[in-house]
Amino acid sequence: NIIYYLAIPPKVVIPVVEQLNKFNLCKGTFHSKVIIEKPFGRDRKTARKLNKLVLKAFEEEQVYRIDHYLGKDTVQNIFFFRLSNTIFEPLWNRNYISQVQITVAEDIGIEGRGKFYEQTGVVRDMVQNHVMQLIALVAIEPPVGFEPDYVRDEKVKVFHSIRMMDEKYLESYMIRGQYGPGKIKNYSVAGYRQEEYVSPDSNTPTFFFGKFYIDNWRWANVPFYVRTGKRLPRTLTEIYIQFKFPPLQLLGRSAQKMEPNAIRIGIQPDEEISLHLNVKQPGINNQLVWVKLLFNYEETFKKKQRPAYERLIMDCMKGDLTLFARQDGVEAMWSIVDPIIQWWESHSPKDFPNYPAGTWGPPEAALLLEREGQKCRYKDIL
Repeated sequence: NIIYYLAIPPKVVIPVVEQLNKFNLCKGTFHSKVIIEKPFGRDRKTARKLNKLVLKAFEEEQVYRIDHYLGKDTVQNIFFFRLSNTIFEPLWNRNYISQVQITVAEDIGIEGRGKFYEQTGVVRDMVQNHVMQLIALVAIEPPVGFEPDYVRDEKVKVFHSIRMMDEKYLESYMIRGQYGPGKIKNYSVAGYRQEEYVSPDSNTPTFFFGKFYIDNWRWANVPFYVRTGKRLPRTLTEIYIQFKFPPLQLLGRSAQKMEPNAIRIGIQPDEEISLHLNVKQPGINNQLVWVKLLFNYEETFKKKQRPAYERLIMDCMKGDLTLFARQDGVEAMWSIVDPIIQWWESHSPKDFPNYPAGTWGPPEAALLLEREGQKCRYKDIL
């Protein structure tokens, strides 16, 4: 058994695969597999071309398109949390959930990868893969079984259900940003345009905030808000699922302090799941307080989780494709983000850089949520 791990720039994936095929190293008496790192193509067109070339050399079941987020236990647990606890799955729909906020924040910059990032940007780097996979795990329908293709079939259905966006929607609900000079943890850091190998007038976005809708029976009209970016105040990945208020407020004045129930799934740095509830505060007054019930991986199991790549490489060795993207899934994810990239590239920003390093991005992101009557999970105090 041989695994070829292609952790190489996208532009050289094709020639490497062609050479492997030329010398009959893909198929034969031994069983070979290939792991391909993101991004898989630059858009749907190039992803389809790359898929065709890869599948000339390998069969689909030999191809492992890796996204390390899917190797994290907390990410995998979204699926098990929903489908193994009957108290949650009946509520997991538009009748009870008011909104979902997904945050994938990094306090680091581009870490010397200026040449790569200038050709990529935040949507290709984060939204097309990590973010779309998180959306799919929250929104997925129960599969008929836990075999790889059953799970991946349901993910693809989610991707196909995400509402397509016209120009008016793109302009109103897709917000981009680029970090300027600022401070991270009290240390001064350069702006994106001052990074090595970056053009001094670059318009490459390093921040994304957007609103997505999934037009199916379960999720109709539930907004999924996504924030991801570099040089934000801290590194943080979470999924925050907010439920609706009760249909009637029967608790008088105490209801004024009522907060909506919520589930927070912390992916990094804290690997945990918390449930947020309203309870009566002890005392003679009927006063509500918001409390949380917390499950923390490290505290419960007394050990840290294994690195995500370790789990995924082991799955590849065992031939388990469940946590790897399939060809049609990759193309479906590109079909969602391609209009965003094309709109941005045809409409140059006039305000870059528009957020200082060490802040939560351009203020338009928080303002968009507030205009829609939603609380922004992370924003700067002005």
